[in-house]
Amino acid sequence: MSSMSTATVIIILVAISVIALGSSCSNTITNPDDVTFPDSAVSFTRHVLPFVRLSCGVAGCHGDVDPAGGVRLTSYTTIMFDRANLIVPGKPDESLIIQSLEQRIPHPLDIMSRVNDNQRRGMRTWIAEGALNN
Repeated sequence: MSSMSTATVIIILVAISVIALGSSCSNTITNPDDVTFPDSAVSFTRHVLPFVRLSCGVAGCHGDVDPAGGVRLTSYTTIMFDRANLIVPGKPDESLIIQSLEQRIPHPLDIMSRVNDNQRRGMRTWIAEGALNN
């Protein structure tokens, strides 16, 4: 009888794990168009990182392997420290990423079609708010 109880407990634990795993995946953003920035209090973890990973930090562009222009957009550390002036906290107009997103400096891809106005404003706001790792 105790082996039946153990088996039942294992089945219940597995079922709970599967349900929990499934529900946590449903909040994962997989399409860059789904990344929406608030007007203020922009979060690196909730807004900036999903945006740059899905829009820019992919293989063949600014991922970890052979990144275009030597710019990796895959983590807070790479975004902040791989390239001088890519992000200048508190100064979006001096930040190369904003200049690129707003097409004030050349970019090999048509960035304007890949990034919407909300995302450009959101990146600008995040930098203006100090480019925090939050």
